[in-house]
Amino acid sequence: MRLRWWRIAIAAILAEVALIIVAIPLNLSPGGRTVLLYIVLPVCLIATYLGGWWAARRASDHFVLHGLLVGLLAALIYEALTLKLSLPLIYVIANALKLVGGAAGGFAAGRAAHATQRAP
Repeated sequence: MRLRWWRIAIAAILAEVALIIVAIPLNLSPGGRTVLLYIVLPVCLIATYLGGWWAARRASDHFVLHGLLVGLLAALIYEALTLKLSLPLIYVIANALKLVGGAAGGFAAGRAAHATQRAP
């Protein structure tokens, strides 16, 4: 088993950067924090899904593990950035969804890889 750690790290960092790009303008705009509470869950799920898919698509096996590690690393990065902050429960749930999104992206990459191997 060979994990593609560089792809996992890059995907997790890019997922967090994407989330920050969405969150900062919303936090600064009037009413933006309320909007952010509604979109944080799907944005976390989508960002880590894409990251998990990208990290796993070049893997030869263990696709879901690649995606799961993207989600885990993204959640750890977020925890490190917000270590001393008191966050609403929705952000804790969003971090759990990062694991689900990453694993789902890895699963999708694995399905695509197996489909191309079976194609005539």
